[in-house]
Amino acid sequence: MRYVATLEGAEHEIDLEEIGADTYVLQIGENRYQADVRKVGPASFSIMINNRSFDFDVVRDGEETVVASRSGTTRLTIVDAARRAARSADKRREVTGRANIKSAMPGRVINVLVAKGDEVKRDQGIIVVEAMKMENEVKSPKAGRVIEVKVVAGQTVEKGELMMVIE
Repeated sequence: MRYVATLEGAEHEIDLEEIGADTYVLQIGENRYQADVRKVGPASFSIMINNRSFDFDVVRDGEETVVASRSGTTRLTIVDAARRAARSADKRREVTGRANIKSAMPGRVINVLVAKGDEVKRDQGIIVVEAMKMENEVKSPKAGRVIEVKVVAGQTVEKGELMMVIE
């Protein structure tokens, strides 16, 4: 199957072929990888590529996928090529209306970067959460005004817990 992954504004085509029960061949650009993928928890995966092990937590957050590893957290959008072809190629999906910012995974709030009433820009850092011994900056999905802040520095949050509202 062919997918298009959007990561930090850049699009990457990925071809994925299942060749065994837990074995896949991934082609990303000119690079080809054979990967052994094992689900080790509700949202945790262990992947072996060329005798190297990688551990990831993968959580859906609306249309985005949040991938957390030892090196940090990344938000990306993955769509199959057929679905993407149906969308306008140069249109970036705009978030409209109220945006409820929820925790993608359990963690501890390290810093709240904005306050109620502040104007924020799309992709501006708004909260820093420590999860799995990594600090992850949560960014605003839209431009708007912060109308509610539900967390404070030092507070623990659970997956899916409402942290902030932007309108």
